[in-house]
Amino acid sequence: MPSPRWLARLTVLMMAGAALVASAAIASADPTNDAYLAQLRAQGFNFPPDRDEAIIAVAHLICYDRSWGLTPDAIAKDVHEVLGPRGVTLGDVTSMVSLAESTYCPG
Repeated sequence: MPSPRWLARLTVLMMAGAALVASAAIASADPTNDAYLAQLRAQGFNFPPDRDEAIIAVAHLICYDRSWGLTPDAIAKDVHEVLGPRGVTLGDVTSMVSLAESTYCPG
């Protein structure tokens, strides 16, 4: 039986890839989402506006992985495996993980 850590890693990789490859809907007018996206862009993390929902979905997956006990560094490395080939640096992903955790992850 696969370990929960392995399943969580597989989940974040599959979901991040699917979310960024598939057509994403326009982001809803949610103040938390809007603030998260604005903070990412202010930190220099650039992505097309039609990917807002995908970026928000990845943030929620980051929280899911944290709930399984994965460290922020481990999550950043996993997400970078998907986003790195698209030109996203590990530094960008590390900022994304930190911001996602402070914005969306419960206490």
